[in-house]
Amino acid sequence: MDGNIDAQYPPRAAVVLRAPGAAPRARLGGLSLAALGVVFGDIGTSPLYAFKQCFGEGHGFAPTHEHVLGILSLIFWALTGVVCINYATIILRADHDGEGGVLALHALFRPTTRSGAPARLTFITLLVLFGAGMLYGDGVMTPAISVLSAVEGLNVATKAAQSFVVPLTVAILFGLFVVQRFGTGRIGAVFGPVMTLWFLSLGVAGAATLVKHPAVLAAIDPRHAAGFLIANRWAGVLVLGAVVLCVSGVEALYADLGHFGRTPIRLAWFALVYPALLLNYFGQGALTLGNPAALQNPFYMLMPAWALYPMVILATAATVIASQALISGAFSLTQQAIQLGYSPRFRVVHTSQYHAGQIYMPTINAVLAIACIALVFTFRSSDRLGAAYGLAVTVTMLSVSITYCTVARKRWNWPIWRVALVAVLFLEFDLSFLTGNIPKILAGGWIPMAIALCIFTFFTTWVEGRRRFATALAALSTPVDEFVREVGNLQPDRAAGTAIVLTPTTEGIPFALRHEWLRHEILHEHIIIMSIITDRRPRVPREERVRIEKLAPNLERVTVTYGFMQSPTIVAILKLCKEASGATGSTSFIEPVYYFLARPRLVIAHGPDAMRPWRRNLYAQMLRTARPFTDALGLPPDRIIEFGVGIPV
Repeated sequence: MDGNIDAQYPPRAAVVLRAPGAAPRARLGGLSLAALGVVFGDIGTSPLYAFKQCFGEGHGFAPTHEHVLGILSLIFWALTGVVCINYATIILRADHDGEGGVLALHALFRPTTRSGAPARLTFITLLVLFGAGMLYGDGVMTPAISVLSAVEGLNVATKAAQSFVVPLTVAILFGLFVVQRFGTGRIGAVFGPVMTLWFLSLGVAGAATLVKHPAVLAAIDPRHAAGFLIANRWAGVLVLGAVVLCVSGVEALYADLGHFGRTPIRLAWFALVYPALLLNYFGQGALTLGNPAALQNPFYMLMPAWALYPMVILATAATVIASQALISGAFSLTQQAIQLGYSPRFRVVHTSQYHAGQIYMPTINAVLAIACIALVFTFRSSDRLGAAYGLAVTVTMLSVSITYCTVARKRWNWPIWRVALVAVLFLEFDLSFLTGNIPKILAGGWIPMAIALCIFTFFTTWVEGRRRFATALAALSTPVDEFVREVGNLQPDRAAGTAIVLTPTTEGIPFALRHEWLRHEILHEHIIIMSIITDRRPRVPREERVRIEKLAPNLERVTVTYGFMQSPTIVAILKLCKEASGATGSTSFIEPVYYFLARPRLVIAHGPDAMRPWRRNLYAQMLRTARPFTDALGLPPDRIIEFGVGIPV
C-alpha cells in the first residue's frame, strides 16, 4: 500500500470548486447530474407522502378549496424560504475549505488543541452534537418511510397487494444494507440519470393535471398561507409538522457541499428539482380539488393507469437512492465525529481506491439496518410512520441555523444587526416547524429523539473520558531536561533501531518513555515522541502535516497534523517524516521501528469530580469495543509495546 494518502485518494471536487465561479463548464453539467443522484434523493421523494400527510389522521382538514390552497401555499413558501433562500442562497456560502455540514461548520470556531485534551463542550457544541444525533434518527426514519411509500403504490393498482407491502419493503431495505459492503462506486454512476428521470416524471405528471385546474396556482400568494394559519389557529400550526416533510433532506444540500461544490448543487436545484417538486405538489392539489377521494394516495393517482407499475418501479429506485445517500451520510458523519474526537473509533472500510469519501462502516450499517427494518414492522404504513416523521429534520435545521449565526458573529465578525436579521429569517421557519412537530413526540417522534439522546450521550461520555485520559497523561509527563539527565546517568543498553512513542500531548516526556523497564533495561538508539493532532481544517496540506523538533541527541519530537476529513496511517506519516528528515539532515527512523504507547486502565475515582457510575461504566464499555488506535493507524502488530496507565474516573 502506497503511504502517500494524496496518491491514494485524490482531492474531491470541492477542493477545486470552492472558489467563486466553482466548476469549469465541462465539469459543471456532470457534477450537477451527479448531485441529482446524491443530494436530492430525500427531498425529491417527499411528494410520495408529504402532501397526503397534511390532510392525514390527526389534522382533520377536509380537502376544501381554502384548505388545499392554504396547504399548497405553505408548501410553496417552505420550499422557497427554507431551500431556495436559507440553504441554497445563504448557508451554502459557509463552506469550510470547501466542506459543508453541521460538524464542519462547527469546526470553524472549534480550537485545535495541542494538549491532547478535547476542546471544551460549549452550549453550541452540545447543540451540534444533539443535532448530529438527530441526523442518525433521520437516517433510520427516511429509508423506512420512503421505500414503504413507494411500495404502497401497488395498493392503488390492486388491493391484493396489501399483504405484500411490508414484506417487500423489508426485503428491499435488507438488500440495500447488505450491498453497502461493496461500496456505491459501481452503482453511483446510474444515480444521476435515474433521479433525472424521476424528477422529469414528477414534473410531467403534475403539469398534466395542473393544466386542468390552473386555479391552484393562486396558492403562490402568501396570503393563502397566512389566512390558513389565522383561520385554523393551533390546528393550522400543527399542520406545519406535516408541511416540513416537503423539505426533509434539505440538510443534504449543505452536508454534500464538499462532494460537488455550491454551483452544481444550486444549478441542479433551480434548473430541475425545484420546478419538478412544485409542479408535482400543485398537481396533487389540483387533483384533490377535482376528486377529493384522491387523497387516499394523491401521488400515484396522478398517474395514468398504464404508467402505474412503471412509476412504482421508478419510485422504488428513487427511494433506494435516497436511502443510500442517507446511509452514506451516516458513515461520513461518523468518520467526522471520530476525527474530531467526539466518537470512539469504528472499523472503516474504504470501498474505492480513488475516492476517500466512499467508505463502509459495518457496525453503523448493522445498527441502521436493524432499527430501520424494526420501524417498518412496527408502523406498517407510511401514514402511521409519517405521523412520527419530521422532528429529526426540524431539530437538525435548528442546530444548523444557530451554529451558522454563532459562526457569523464570532468567526466572521458580522455586526449584530446582520446576525439578527439572518437569525429571524432562519428561525421563523425552524421554530414554526418545531412547534408543529411537538405533538409527534407521543405519536412516535420520540424514536428519533431517543436515538439522538443515545448518540449525544455516547459523544459527551467519550469526550469526557478522553479529557480525563489526556489530563492524566499530561500529569505523568516529565520535563525534557530531567529525562535527558536521568537517562544519561542510567546509561542503559542501546537497542538498534527507532522507538516511536505515541502520545496525545505535545509537551514534556510521555509516561510510556518514563517506564522503569524501558529506562533501566532497554532504550533504543533513536527515540521519536510522536503526537497526532486533528486540526480544525478539513484538510491540511501535505507540506504542513509534519513538524520535527530536535530535543536532544537521538531524541526528537514529531508533531503530525491532519484535517478532520483526513485519515492518517502510519505508512503515510513515516513517508512524510522521512522526507522531512532528509530535508533537515536528521538520521531518525532507522529500521527496525517499534511503537510504544500507553493503554488506559480505568481506576474508580472518588470525590465531586469523579464520573457518575453509569457514565464510567459506559465509557469503560466504549473503550472495550472501540477499534484500537493501533489498528486505525495501521501499526504492525509485532512492533507494538503497550504500557498500562491508570486513569481515575
